[in-house]
Amino acid sequence: MPETQELFALTQNRWVWITSAAGRRAETLLKTLLTSIRATAFRLTFLPWILALTAGLALVSVNVGLDVEERLGDVRANILAKPASGQVYIAEIDAKSLEMVDRWPWPRAYYAKAIEKLNDAGVTLIAFDIDFSSRSTETEDQLLADAIDKSDATVILPTFRQRASNGQHEFVESLPIDVLQKNAFLASVNVSPDSRGQLNRYSYGTTTAGTTRPSLASMIAEVAGNIDQSFAIDQSIDPTTIPRLSFVDLINSNDLPPELRGKKILIGATAIELGDRYPMSRFGVLPGVVIQALASETLISGTNLGDLGKFPALLLSAILMLVCITTRKISSRGLIWIAFVSIFVLVGLLLLVEYLRLFTFSNVPAFFFLSVYMLSQKLLTTTTALKTSQYVNEISGLPNEAALQKIIDTSDFGYIAAARLVNFRELLVLTNRESRHDLFQNLASRFSFLAQSESIYHVDSDMIAWLVKKEYTSNIPGHFDTASALLQAPIMAQETKIKVDMTFGISSQTLDESKIASEQALASGIRWTWHDHKFDHAIGQKHDLLIELDQALEDGHLGVVYQPKWDLSANRLDGAEALVRWYHPERGIISPDIFIPLLEQAGRIDGLTYHVLQLALDDVASWSGRRPGLTCSVNISATLLADKDFVHRAIAMVEEARVDNAQIVFEVTETATMSDPERSAFALKLIQNARIRVSIDDYGTGQSTMSYLQRLPVSEIKLDQSFVKTMTTDNANRVMVKSTIKMAHALGFKIVAEGIEDQPCLELLTRYGCDIGQGWHISKPVTPDVFEAIWLDSVMEEARLSA
Repeated sequence: MPETQELFALTQNRWVWITSAAGRRAETLLKTLLTSIRATAFRLTFLPWILALTAGLALVSVNVGLDVEERLGDVRANILAKPASGQVYIAEIDAKSLEMVDRWPWPRAYYAKAIEKLNDAGVTLIAFDIDFSSRSTETEDQLLADAIDKSDATVILPTFRQRASNGQHEFVESLPIDVLQKNAFLASVNVSPDSRGQLNRYSYGTTTAGTTRPSLASMIAEVAGNIDQSFAIDQSIDPTTIPRLSFVDLINSNDLPPELRGKKILIGATAIELGDRYPMSRFGVLPGVVIQALASETLISGTNLGDLGKFPALLLSAILMLVCITTRKISSRGLIWIAFVSIFVLVGLLLLVEYLRLFTFSNVPAFFFLSVYMLSQKLLTTTTALKTSQYVNEISGLPNEAALQKIIDTSDFGYIAAARLVNFRELLVLTNRESRHDLFQNLASRFSFLAQSESIYHVDSDMIAWLVKKEYTSNIPGHFDTASALLQAPIMAQETKIKVDMTFGISSQTLDESKIASEQALASGIRWTWHDHKFDHAIGQKHDLLIELDQALEDGHLGVVYQPKWDLSANRLDGAEALVRWYHPERGIISPDIFIPLLEQAGRIDGLTYHVLQLALDDVASWSGRRPGLTCSVNISATLLADKDFVHRAIAMVEEARVDNAQIVFEVTETATMSDPERSAFALKLIQNARIRVSIDDYGTGQSTMSYLQRLPVSEIKLDQSFVKTMTTDNANRVMVKSTIKMAHALGFKIVAEGIEDQPCLELLTRYGCDIGQGWHISKPVTPDVFEAIWLDSVMEEARLSA
């Protein structure tokens, strides 16, 4: 005996040590797992920033994104749109002017006359965008030279830098002829379209063979600049607002507009026939003279802004995001939001500095950096969330089944307990997603001290589980008594108090067995139970039966028996109730109490009901010749009363049968009419309108009242057998039966009593005025052949009348 006690003590100490070590290892494993995920996520926090900055710098180095830059510039120009200053006029050689002379180039006398007219109008500057590098007639050249010499307005003539010859890298400058140069200023009209052929920038001048020439726009605007630099033409200036007059009107008019006084005139070709047209990003193809005027207007308005380039916005964005990252106080979603807002801030900043005419800069590399950062950060966040979600329930935030299973698979443990919420569907109504999070967190808090490492796992939508703490392994009943006691007080779900009811299951093998045990406890109406393999076997049998039912219907193994219903006042047969039976070739007769609930749960009870109804209709039709007017009751499942398709088809079956509709009675349970009163009333009304009688079965077992049933289209009420069987010995039941019969008659209902098992009960019901009786004392359910042979024979009725 001492040796046994010593062995038990050693074994118990060993068990405590194992469970304690397992608990510590399990706790360490879970914490290490989650910590590892978080640490990896933090180390990778800088990765999106590095990738984004690399992408932004690459964009700068390869000089891509010009199309995006151009489109953004056009958007800004559209927002900042403004009219021209009105200081520069275009005297355009348009189609109307070309009709004046049928040859080109024009005689230079026309230009001389234009200079004279413009001087008379008081202009201050006359600039030509017309080539004068070749000689005309001596007379014509001299006329123009004299006009330039006499002009009070400054006259500017164009020069053009071009290659000396094909294949050479040397440039020469096309200059006006000598006689015209003496009293005129020279300006370069060279333009340089970009790689896409668009003319969006303009230079301050050119240098040819060591000679520096300011550009025509610089001369007109009187703004100097670095010859080696260019500026962006301000496309927010609307070219249609630059004032124009036709060249032919200029030379033919004797009274030019007074608005020309003090203005600057740019003379050039706008006629399509003369070419000299260039595309711009915002305005499309424009005449060269109009582009020269836009460049001049840009310098006059001071919008030839200094360009800070592509780096400032990029570096500013990168520094901002780096500071936000290193604070460690901003979530991934917050970082993405900051990057997104930064794009709009940069857009607003660029618009502001351009509006204030301070400077300009490129946002495209910064946008690219911020976009790549957001995508990379989102990818990192999603990846981290996926890794974390593998071990965390998204509703409650508690460790999930995968986390518990990982501990079960990698460590020793004692028992696995599972707790199932009995009223989970009600909880779905009372709570939302946020309050359920609060509910499960508070539930876990209550149960935590029962569990190893105080970890509660949310393993299913309506279930939590835990590893039983070593202190409770020797007293599992006490463990679950404690768990039940913890549920006495309501649990808070945000501002709502919830009364929670749970059943518990336990296993020493697997989590699945614990889940099944909790379901077994719920089905058995007990608080908790160990996992039982017999329960698994029963579930398997039910599953097999459900599969075999389909074949049984096809093979005719599902039939009906009839239990007679006796008219107590007339003492004769009133009809019968059709009851389904399954004649299994191997298992024998299977009770409806077994397979009907299976079909209801599987949502397939309608097929069986159609089958029983059709058999009953066929039998009633065959009885009509021998005993016309007999009724037949068919039970309708509570789940079918709310199915309008079933109701319509069942009515159609009765109407198509060779029977009077009034001979058929649909029996529905009292509880079925109360589960959805409005839908039930609608279905029963359809049945009544088809002249099919409705009987309320099992009256007295539910919560309905006779006055409630009066509002339904019901023809009879069937007293539950639990009251009828004991009415001769139980005074309370006898009073209840008597009062129900009296009240039913007062309200116009027929009353049926089932469960009559002896003659005194039959006589008492007859004395109370009950209409119809049913029970084993009258007859057990019998097969159709027996019912026809015995109950349809008038001799039987005569024997009963004489009894």
